[in-house]
Amino acid sequence: MDRTNRVLDMSTLEADENGYVTDTFKAFVDTMIPRSEDLAEMYGAIQYYGALDFDTEDYLIMSLDSLSPPMTYAAAELLNAAARQFLYGNGDERNEDASADGKYFLRLTPDERFAALSMLSGPDRMNFFPIQEHAGLNEIASVFPAMNQLTYMGYYSEWWGYGTTRDLPPNQRVLEYFPGSWEQIGYPGPSLGYRVARSYVYT
Repeated sequence: MDRTNRVLDMSTLEADENGYVTDTFKAFVDTMIPRSEDLAEMYGAIQYYGALDFDTEDYLIMSLDSLSPPMTYAAAELLNAAARQFLYGNGDERNEDASADGKYFLRLTPDERFAALSMLSGPDRMNFFPIQEHAGLNEIASVFPAMNQLTYMGYYSEWWGYGTTRDLPPNQRVLEYFPGSWEQIGYPGPSLGYRVARSYVYT
């Protein structure tokens, strides 16, 4: 199936043998929408689940791949370069521990990840470890700030509910499950229309 007929370009996932991209993106979406034991205790078990439980990293990879597969790698490299700079700047030994696989972002705590992310938009940028120039680097500079928005779009959309049909063209996808995120927010699902209060005055 060629790229024109397949929205989810599997080239990134299939070529990601050591999980460099997928593990980095998993850490990113988990930072944006983490699991929450506190919410589960207050509002029920369904509120425990986060982005990792609904395969949101796949949605993020799909979204970036739809623009350009190199952009997906560029985004992963930016995240890991920012994490490496954070560790280096703080004299953290985890900077050495990650040298074998390059998954620096994965080794940070959630708070540390936010600190590393802030460096991508701060005045100092990437001073110590600039990532290598390659195709997609210039493009990701404008798309990177939207990665958090794409994460929320993937989480709260019907993405997870498509199940085994997620990587098919949109017109072949079938809602196999009721998305857990819809249950979390009380969304009843798609409808031809919902009754709402109307205050329009027609003349």
